[in-house]
Amino acid sequence: MKNSISTKVLAVLGLFFFGGLSTFAQSNLTGVVIEETVDGFFEPIPFANVYWFGTQSGTSTDTLGQFELPLSEKTNVLIISYVGYKSDTMEIAEKDKLTIVLKQSSELEGVDVVYRQRGTEISYMNTLKVEAMGEKELFKAACCNLSESFETNPSIDVAFTDAVTGTKQIQMLGLDGKYSQITREQMPAVRGLSSVQGMTYIPGSWIQSIQLNKGAGSVVNGFESVTGQINVELKKPENSERWFINGYGNQGGRTELNVNATQRVSEKVSTVVLLHGSLRPLEIDGNNDGFIDFPSGYHLNAINRWRFEQRNGWEGQAGVNVLTEDRQGGQLSSETAAPKYQLGWNTNRAELWGKTGYIFPKAKYRSVGFQGSAIYHDQTSFYGSRQYDSEQRSGYFNSIYQSIIGTSTHKYRAGLSVQYDLYNERLDSLQFDREEIVPGAFLEYTFSYFDKFAVVVGIRGDYHNYYGFFFTPRLHARYEIREGSVLRLSAGRGQRTSNVISENASLLATSRTWDIQGNPAIQGFGLEPEVAWNFGLNLTQDFRLDYRPGAIAVDLYHTVFENQTIVDMEDPRQVVFYNLNGESFATSIQAQVDYELYRRVEMRMAYRWQDVRTTYGKSLKDKPYVSKHRAFINLGYETLNGWNFDYTVLWQGQKRIPSTDANPTVYQRAIRSPDIFLMNAQITKSWKERFDVYVGMENITNVKQNNPILASEQPFGPYFDTSLMWGPIFGRMTYVGFRLKSKA
Repeated sequence: MKNSISTKVLAVLGLFFFGGLSTFAQSNLTGVVIEETVDGFFEPIPFANVYWFGTQSGTSTDTLGQFELPLSEKTNVLIISYVGYKSDTMEIAEKDKLTIVLKQSSELEGVDVVYRQRGTEISYMNTLKVEAMGEKELFKAACCNLSESFETNPSIDVAFTDAVTGTKQIQMLGLDGKYSQITREQMPAVRGLSSVQGMTYIPGSWIQSIQLNKGAGSVVNGFESVTGQINVELKKPENSERWFINGYGNQGGRTELNVNATQRVSEKVSTVVLLHGSLRPLEIDGNNDGFIDFPSGYHLNAINRWRFEQRNGWEGQAGVNVLTEDRQGGQLSSETAAPKYQLGWNTNRAELWGKTGYIFPKAKYRSVGFQGSAIYHDQTSFYGSRQYDSEQRSGYFNSIYQSIIGTSTHKYRAGLSVQYDLYNERLDSLQFDREEIVPGAFLEYTFSYFDKFAVVVGIRGDYHNYYGFFFTPRLHARYEIREGSVLRLSAGRGQRTSNVISENASLLATSRTWDIQGNPAIQGFGLEPEVAWNFGLNLTQDFRLDYRPGAIAVDLYHTVFENQTIVDMEDPRQVVFYNLNGESFATSIQAQVDYELYRRVEMRMAYRWQDVRTTYGKSLKDKPYVSKHRAFINLGYETLNGWNFDYTVLWQGQKRIPSTDANPTVYQRAIRSPDIFLMNAQITKSWKERFDVYVGMENITNVKQNNPILASEQPFGPYFDTSLMWGPIFGRMTYVGFRLKSKA
């Protein structure tokens, strides 16, 4: 079956790649529209009008100034125009590639174009369906860090991993966040030892925007994407506020302060400093189980990034990020003579990264770029009597060359990359060390037929120093059925290596024994790499009802694993890790409606059905802690005098809970969770776009999971388990905050 899947997908990719070149080849006129700047360089003019005189046959230039237009049988007179420039008229004698230089006309009076941007925008022109979340969307909720940035996004689920560490984890397309590639400005960010807690290392006040795409991503970004990519753009020196201050506090004792400051050092150099500090000094047991609900401690994080610009086509940026975190949790007190059950971790992390690129002045469609980063991550942690220490040293380099083949109808990107990871992990007396070196190369070809059709075909090959060759094909296609109606499809392969302990650290806060059934001949944990295929189809349709805009989107994605690291918790006394021996798949169908109900009143509704099943032992079962059904509604109202109201309701259907039938009756739990309704609301008042005050409440109806910790009175006994989590543990949470910023 695995070979059949690979053969079919490769056949489809070959059909699109080789068939697309010939199917759409026809007698077309191509060219580029440019202007000459005051310093003598040529710049492309995007979205200029190009049409045949006396006809309705025409097009517009793309972002690189390129155009392609079928030859006319009625006339050979071509007109080129753009607002603010003198129109040009020319007779076409031969079908050569044209270079058209427009000159600026006399200065026009300014015109204000007013457009009320939505919090989340989806481009109808992009071949990949990308949800772009801006600050407006992020400000709808507390959004203290990246893991909490998706409260108003129906595509992502957020849940606690356990009842004692306070760690949140996302799910996309029914699978854990580790299967989503999380990048920061298109470079690896949350991976390796930080694959779970790493999302808390990106404060919300640092985020400028988030781009989310489901399914197979671009081969340019690597081979690890399975269910999608989440790319985070941080605030940059060239477009950030001169200064920004954000404070936050909630009833759980969590307080945060964020300070951003930007400085223009010279005409070509600018810098920004991003500072974050959080403190939780209180030990709170809101559910009276004897354990602190959220660990106390502190988190300090800082970034300093620089941008460099040159007029000769070069530009670049560099940055450094350092953080330190110290947390402690566990029992408030012990009712017996046994010592208290304590847990905690101390993390120190440093990262250095840089980017540089060159755009060819006389060929704006051609560019070359280089990316690189280095990471050091060190963590010591303990869970009761268990000790887990880990260290990671990583390096990353990626080079990208971009150009066209003849015209902008045919574009391509190609490059070389290398990923280096050195891991040293110790769990009690067991040592797990491995060194991974993965050089690779990629090629991505884009064919576009005006605004009607586009296909992106990508292939990459990577050689893993002990897993061998990774082959990663990806396909994305877009077809405009009619104006405002777009159909997209995607298919691709992804693979990754498991970080067994760090990805499942929450299971250390249990009495379960660990059994890793790996091959001793393979470094580290001895498990084969995880390999999966993802297939996607989505339809986006915009509409107007009662003169107000709206959009409908329907998504269908199916992920099937060739190999997977199985986390088997079906025996309540142990957790077993092994390679997949059977089926494992995830199907996700989502329908979403966005509509402006009334002027300045926006509504977002979504429903999702998921079927996620995995073979445990010899039985195909529903994956634990995944709802088959999920419904979502978000309402936002914005007044003219600076008031913003946001309200979200989420319904989650039942989830399967791993069996506890082998335990004594008193330590058994239901095999299904109940349905739950969660409600969040926030009110924000803004003064002149400089000062905001907001107050909000999460989990308004105070939904709580009763007795979330199994055998909490005997944490060193054989039945202790904090991982059976299906709902909130704290209940209603009120918070307040403010934002203060400069205008320029």
